Amino acid sequence: MASQENYEAIPIGMDLGMFEMTLDEETVKDRTELVQWQSKGLARKGFLPPGITISQHARMNFAALPEMKVSIWAKSEHEFLRPMKFGGKIFIRGRVVDKYVRRGRNYMVADYETVDEMGNILMRSRETGIYVA
Repeated sequence: MASQENYEAIPIGMDLGMFEMTLDEETVKDRTELVQWQSKGLARKGFLPPGITISQHARMNFAALPEMKVSIWAKSEHEFLRPMKFGGKIFIRGRVVDKYVRRGRNYMVADYETVDEMGNILMRSRETGIYVA
Protein backbone atom coordinates (compact mmCIF):
# COMPACT_ATOMS: atom_id res chain seq x y z
CA MET A 1 0.00 0.00 0.00
CA ALA A 2 3.01 2.33 0.23
CA SER A 3 2.77 2.97 -3.51
CA GLN A 4 -0.86 4.14 -3.18
CA GLU A 5 0.12 6.39 -0.28
CA ASN A 6 2.97 7.84 -2.35
CA TYR A 7 0.58 8.52 -5.24
CA GLU A 8 -2.01 10.14 -3.00
CA ALA A 9 0.68 12.37 -1.46
CA ILE A 10 1.56 13.96 -4.82
CA PRO A 11 -0.01 17.42 -4.75
CA ILE A 12 -1.72 18.98 -7.75
CA GLY A 13 0.57 21.84 -8.72
CA MET A 14 3.72 19.99 -7.67
CA ASP A 15 6.78 21.47 -9.36
CA LEU A 16 8.63 18.84 -11.40
CA GLY A 17 11.65 21.07 -11.65
CA MET A 18 13.49 22.75 -14.46
CA PHE A 19 15.81 21.20 -17.00
CA GLU A 20 18.34 23.17 -19.04
CA MET A 21 19.64 21.95 -22.38
CA THR A 22 22.18 23.51 -24.74
CA LEU A 23 21.37 22.68 -28.33
CA ASP A 24 24.97 22.08 -29.38
CA GLU A 25 26.08 19.88 -32.26
CA GLU A 26 26.40 16.66 -30.22
CA THR A 27 23.05 17.09 -28.43
CA VAL A 28 21.23 17.88 -31.67
CA LYS A 29 22.81 14.88 -33.42
CA ASP A 30 21.86 12.52 -30.57
CA ARG A 31 18.32 13.89 -30.24
CA THR A 32 17.74 13.90 -34.01
CA GLU A 33 18.62 10.19 -34.10
CA LEU A 34 16.46 9.53 -31.02
CA VAL A 35 13.33 11.00 -32.64
CA GLN A 36 14.27 9.40 -35.98
CA TRP A 37 13.98 12.69 -37.86
CA GLN A 38 14.24 12.00 -41.59
CA SER A 39 15.37 15.52 -42.59
CA LYS A 40 18.79 15.46 -40.90
CA GLY A 41 20.16 17.89 -43.48
CA LEU A 42 17.82 20.57 -42.12
CA ALA A 43 19.47 20.29 -38.69
CA ARG A 44 22.78 21.28 -40.29
CA LYS A 45 21.02 24.42 -41.56
CA GLY A 46 19.77 25.29 -38.07
CA PHE A 47 16.28 23.77 -38.24
CA LEU A 48 15.70 21.36 -35.38
CA PRO A 49 13.11 18.60 -35.06
CA PRO A 50 10.10 19.86 -33.10
CA GLY A 51 10.04 16.92 -30.68
CA ILE A 52 13.73 17.04 -29.80
CA THR A 53 13.05 17.56 -26.05
CA ILE A 54 9.98 15.38 -25.42
CA SER A 55 11.94 12.43 -24.01
CA GLN A 56 13.22 14.69 -21.24
CA HIS A 57 9.72 14.98 -19.72
CA ALA A 58 9.71 11.45 -18.30
CA ARG A 59 13.20 11.98 -16.87
CA MET A 60 11.91 15.05 -15.05
CA ASN A 61 9.08 12.97 -13.53
CA PHE A 62 11.51 10.34 -12.25
CA ALA A 63 13.85 12.98 -10.81
CA ALA A 64 11.00 14.72 -8.95
CA LEU A 65 9.34 11.47 -7.82
CA PRO A 66 12.15 9.03 -6.88
CA GLU A 67 9.69 6.46 -5.52
CA MET A 68 8.12 6.14 -8.99
CA LYS A 69 9.57 3.06 -10.66
CA VAL A 70 7.61 3.13 -13.92
CA SER A 71 5.52 5.64 -15.82
CA ILE A 72 3.54 4.01 -18.59
CA TRP A 73 2.76 6.51 -21.32
CA ALA A 74 -0.98 6.87 -21.84
CA LYS A 75 -1.47 10.09 -23.79
CA SER A 76 0.33 13.25 -24.86
CA GLU A 77 -0.46 16.52 -26.57
CA HIS A 78 2.16 18.93 -27.87
CA GLU A 79 1.86 22.45 -29.20
CA PHE A 80 4.88 23.68 -31.15
CA LEU A 81 4.86 27.49 -31.11
CA ARG A 82 8.34 28.54 -32.30
CA PRO A 83 11.34 26.69 -33.69
CA MET A 84 14.23 25.79 -31.43
CA LYS A 85 17.50 27.37 -32.52
CA PHE A 86 20.74 25.50 -33.00
CA GLY A 87 23.36 26.65 -30.50
CA GLY A 88 20.84 28.17 -28.09
CA LYS A 89 19.78 27.11 -24.63
CA ILE A 90 16.32 25.94 -23.74
CA PHE A 91 14.64 25.46 -20.38
CA ILE A 92 11.86 22.97 -19.65
CA ARG A 93 9.63 23.42 -16.62
CA GLY A 94 7.05 20.89 -15.51
CA ARG A 95 4.25 20.59 -12.97
CA VAL A 96 1.55 18.12 -12.00
CA VAL A 97 -1.86 19.42 -13.10
CA ASP A 98 -4.17 16.47 -12.41
CA LYS A 99 -4.40 12.96 -10.96
CA TYR A 100 -7.15 10.40 -11.23
CA VAL A 101 -7.81 6.69 -10.81
CA ARG A 102 -9.41 4.77 -13.66
CA ARG A 103 -9.92 1.00 -13.78
CA GLY A 104 -7.74 0.65 -10.69
CA ARG A 105 -4.78 2.49 -12.23
CA ASN A 106 -3.25 5.71 -10.92
CA TYR A 107 -2.90 8.38 -13.61
CA MET A 108 -0.85 11.55 -13.35
CA VAL A 109 -1.13 14.48 -15.78
CA ALA A 110 1.74 16.94 -16.13
CA ASP A 111 2.21 20.13 -18.13
CA TYR A 112 5.61 21.10 -19.54
CA GLU A 113 6.67 24.40 -21.03
CA THR A 114 9.84 24.84 -23.05
CA VAL A 115 11.29 28.34 -23.36
CA ASP A 116 14.40 29.82 -24.92
CA GLU A 117 16.99 32.10 -23.31
CA MET A 118 14.79 35.14 -23.96
CA GLY A 119 11.79 33.54 -22.24
CA ASN A 120 9.91 32.94 -25.50
CA ILE A 121 7.63 29.91 -25.25
CA LEU A 122 8.72 27.36 -27.83
CA MET A 123 6.57 24.39 -26.92
CA ARG A 124 3.81 23.36 -24.53
CA SER A 125 3.07 19.75 -23.68
CA ARG A 126 0.54 17.86 -21.60
CA GLU A 127 1.38 14.26 -20.84
CA THR A 128 -0.60 11.59 -19.03
CA GLY A 129 1.06 8.52 -17.60
CA ILE A 130 0.17 5.62 -15.35
CA TYR A 131 2.06 6.03 -12.09
CA VAL A 132 3.63 2.82 -10.79
CA ALA A 133 5.71 2.85 -7.60
